[in-house]
Amino acid sequence: MNNHLRVLEAFYSYLAGTENWIYRIIKHLPDTDVVIASRNFIKCSFYASNFEYLEFPLRRIETGPRTLPVRIFNALAFKTAQNPYFAYVAKYAGQIDLIHSHFAVTGWEYLDLAKKIEKPHVVSFYGFDYENLPFTDPTWKKRYKQLFAEADLFLCEGSFGAKALQQTGCPQSKIKVQRLGVEVDSIPFFQREKEPGELKLLQIATLTGKKGHLYTMKAFVKALETCPNMSLTFVGKDVEGIKREIQELANQRRVQDKVAFFDWIDFDSLHSFMKDFHVFIQPSCYTKTRDCEGGAPIVLLDAQATGMPVIATTHCDIPDEVIHRETGLLTPEKDVESLVRSIKYFYELDDDAYWVFCENARKHISRNFDCKQNAAQLKKTYDLCIEKKHVAP
Repeated sequence: MNNHLRVLEAFYSYLAGTENWIYRIIKHLPDTDVVIASRNFIKCSFYASNFEYLEFPLRRIETGPRTLPVRIFNALAFKTAQNPYFAYVAKYAGQIDLIHSHFAVTGWEYLDLAKKIEKPHVVSFYGFDYENLPFTDPTWKKRYKQLFAEADLFLCEGSFGAKALQQTGCPQSKIKVQRLGVEVDSIPFFQREKEPGELKLLQIATLTGKKGHLYTMKAFVKALETCPNMSLTFVGKDVEGIKREIQELANQRRVQDKVAFFDWIDFDSLHSFMKDFHVFIQPSCYTKTRDCEGGAPIVLLDAQATGMPVIATTHCDIPDEVIHRETGLLTPEKDVESLVRSIKYFYELDDDAYWVFCENARKHISRNFDCKQNAAQLKKTYDLCIEKKHVAP
């Protein structure tokens, strides 16, 4: 089955820079006209000339200072637009074949529209919606029951996500693993050189608890005791005050000259920025509020595609992205001593042994996480979902 489709890709907010992986997968959908519907449009670079965009006329103010009048206007605009927004989408989306909602919150909001137009409804879970959302707001437990009953299919990134969805109450028959990916052909493979007794570490992630920055720093400081020729660079916006804790630890141990911070790297510069580092580190973990990766950080794919090995944890679906002892090293969550051993391993590695990791990393991403291949698989999933809807009694 290879029909040309018109698909409504639904978002709450389109599209944060850290969510570029969603853009990559829908950008490469074959035989598909993509219509983007979102309550809020963030003006960034993730716009394709062949996409259609539905921007509701009444929208929030996103530029300038968030003064009290602006906050009041935004709240009123959101509330006022609640019902007219979906009527607007239904009117101007045209004759669509399927709705694909990104994140559970969007999926729940689009249930009525999907029912009204009698089209298949696919919902993707990505991270906070697995466990954090129903944990912090119990009203979502009831909403999830309705969502799982009414939507047609639920997509997750890997085996962990599939198990988590099932444990949350989603029927196994409605769960499908859909890998994301990166544009491998456009990512340069850098032939890094590494001598024994040196290591440049890099972590790129918004500074939130689940990304494990504090564990990175604690392990780095401890490893420096026997591995002095190292540096560590953090890239990411500080949204939870974690940067201050990291800086305080660096100052206490007098290693601040070995730690650098960048608030942001433009996506177009991401891969060229990575070339000056030996190993990417990402010790993701659960937080007290059950926030987790759900799937796995896509930046791990970017890093490996450039030929950079990864130190990470066995958290969620990370073991699907990083192959232990082949493309990197995996440790248990929140285990500083294990992270230290992984850092020391790469620190002592010679160029030949390091190069094996680099080549394995690139090959792994090319085989399993090329977004063009995975977008083609997503299109097949759309086709099957539509076919199933048509033959349902």
